[in-house]
Amino acid sequence: MQEQTQHYELMVIISGSIAEPEHPQILEQIKNLLEQNGAKITKTLDLGRKKFAYAIKHLRHGFYFIWEFDLLPAELKKLEGAIKLNNNVLRFLTIKKKARTAADSAREEKIKSSRARVQLKKEQDEMEKIAAAKPKPVKTKVSLEDLDKKLDELLDEKII
Repeated sequence: MQEQTQHYELMVIISGSIAEPEHPQILEQIKNLLEQNGAKITKTLDLGRKKFAYAIKHLRHGFYFIWEFDLLPAELKKLEGAIKLNNNVLRFLTIKKKARTAADSAREEKIKSSRARVQLKKEQDEMEKIAAAKPKPVKTKVSLEDLDKKLDELLDEKII
């Protein structure tokens, strides 16, 4: 019986103290580890520099990278052991994911677009309610003569 490959996601945090020009070399090492263990990489994502919630090895920032790949479950332990030995990697996490099919992607896109339409409709309804409820104030111009008379009346009153 032959084992079937599983779909995984690997997130790696590289130390923030390592200069960005050195990142391609480190990423190439990790990519080679994946390929040596028989992984078929399906997606690569660079999330960039992020601030940590707490200090890790006295560092406050790190660079996040994500790979999605297909791999035999038996090879996963070897891969994780090899990543642990890489000193440039502060933390990593491997999770098993459901492989997305074209139908799943189409369904997600349809749901996303319908939610966007509903949200847009709500915003338009709110704007119409605000516009209807708030009558525009009518500004009348006051002449200078009327203003002078009112000012004189206020100044002539006796204040006790």
